[in-house]
This record gives sequence, C-alpha cells and structure tokens, in this order.
Amino acid sequence: MSEPMHGAGVPRVDGRRLRGKHSQALLMARVARLAYLEQRTKVQIAEELGLSRFQVGRLLDRARATGLVRIEIGLPDDIGFDLSGQLQDRFGLRYCAVTEAPDESLHSLRTSVGQAATSLLEELVADRDVLGISSTRALMGLAEPPHGFSRCPVVQITGAVSRTDAWDVMEAVRRFTRVGGGPAYLYYAPMVCPDSADSSIYSKQPDFVRCQRLFGDLTVCAIGIGAWGDGLSTVYEAASEHDRRIAHEARAVAEVVGLLLDEDGRRVKTPLDGRMIGISEAQLRSVPTRIGVAFDARKTEAVRATLKSGLINGIVLDRGLAEAILVEET
Repeated sequence: MSEPMHGAGVPRVDGRRLRGKHSQALLMARVARLAYLEQRTKVQIAEELGLSRFQVGRLLDRARATGLVRIEIGLPDDIGFDLSGQLQDRFGLRYCAVTEAPDESLHSLRTSVGQAATSLLEELVADRDVLGISSTRALMGLAEPPHGFSRCPVVQITGAVSRTDAWDVMEAVRRFTRVGGGPAYLYYAPMVCPDSADSSIYSKQPDFVRCQRLFGDLTVCAIGIGAWGDGLSTVYEAASEHDRRIAHEARAVAEVVGLLLDEDGRRVKTPLDGRMIGISEAQLRSVPTRIGVAFDARKTEAVRATLKSGLINGIVLDRGLAEAILVEET
C-alpha cells in the first residue's frame, strides 16, 4: 500500500497526484461510489486508494455536505412519511407507519394497516426474538407473513374473544409460526372471564402458565388499540353493562390488551382487572418493542391516550386517524 498522503496533504491515487477542486470532487465521487454502491468498508477503501480510513470518512462527509452525494429515503406509496415523522417526533416513538388505504371503508383501512404492520414485523423480528400477538379486531388485517419470516417463537398474550368479526389470536400465532417455522405457544381461555372464580381456574391451566412464563422473554409485541365504546373494543363488547358503566364513570376512553386508560393515558381501575386472562401491565411495559395497531378515526381519543400512556413505543395506523390525532394535539 502506498503512503497515505503525498506532498502538502494531497492524496495520491493510482500513482497520480490529485490537485484542484475538480480532482477532489472526482476523489470524493470515487470514494462515495465504493462506499454506497459497492458497499465497501472505510478500511477497504482506504487500502485500495492509499488513504487512511479517517480521510475516507472525511471525504464521505464532505461529499454529503456539498451535495455530491444525496441520500433519499424511498418509502412505498402507501406509507405517509411526513405524518409518520410528525407522530414519531411528537410522542417519542421508535417506529411509526401511517398507511394510505385505497378508500375509507373499514375493510380497506383494516387491510392497509394490517399489511403495513406485517411488513414492520418482518423487518423488526429476527430468529433470536420472541414475538407476542394479542387478540383484537384491529389486527384482523394482518397479512400472511412472507416465507422468509423469522423462525422465532410466537406467543399468545391475551385470551380469545368469541365474536366472529374479531381477530382469532390463536390462528394468528399459528400463521406466523406456520410460515416462519418457529414454535407456537397457545392457551385456550377467554379474554374476559365472567367472574374471578373462572379467572382463577383459567390462570392455572398448564398452557397459560407456560405462555405466562414466556411473557418476560418477549422482545416484540403487536397489540391492538380499542376505544371504550360499542364496535370499537372487543373487551367492551364482552363486558357486562355493570362493568361498562363503572368504566365510563372512571372516564375510560381506551383499552389495550384489556387495560383501560383515561384521556391522559392513566390506568383506570375497574372490576375487569381481576378477570382478564393475559399479559399484565408490568409485563407489557418490560417488552422492548411494543407496536400498537389501530385504524378508524373514531379511535382518535383512544389512540392519543395510549400514546401518552407509554404502553407502546411504535404504532401503525391509517392516515385519517393520524391526521385527527395531530390536529387535536396542536
């Protein structure tokens, strides 16, 4: 390898001494091509061109600063970059995807959000991860995972709901493991028990105990966000009129894996708390990556409350819902 520098700080490349701004531009262009198009490391480029890796780094920095190299972020047409960035900044989110549905029907919104959520999970989840999936209508639109999906374990983190228009959490877990080939952890129990006696019985079932032991190992969760109202939360619809009234009086507006929140994101205590079969608040908060999934602008207040609560640090939602959240926040 030739000496890194020749003369008064002028680099030599291929036996020729480069001088002048045009020569510098050519050198920056060559370094940038090797780095960005040929995926060479700084050390490899330095060895090939007779530079130090620090000189390579400075040339790359200058190439970007002068506009010789321009980096563009190309997102799919159905992802709204500006809204995603605004929500991410406003609520301190690690991940945010705002989808563009072909129309405003609930089916289109759900499908669009579900496909985006599946794509995000594909990017985030590796074989070493443990993925948790909840039961909720918001996740019905999850697409069939690609054949290259991770072989990670997939864990059911809430009980099932009996409605035909709600997400079959057990089928969701099977779908991810069927494609990825990892182990599935399932349990047979309702999301909401009618009384504490039933809850005690279900919570002692071996399948649930096995899943519960894995709640502390979860690294990624996909969870739906419900609003406390008819047609907007499967837990609301499974609750009795007495339970609904108590929650309304406590000013509940949102429901996340059976946890109720007020408009400021504070936990609302109700008799339902002792009758949910699934992950606890403490266990959920300990998961490093918690992706909320929501669609329908009627959930604006619920999603804002959930964002404020810190229960999630990432979200996938439709444009109308995203715009409504930002408007109400200004």
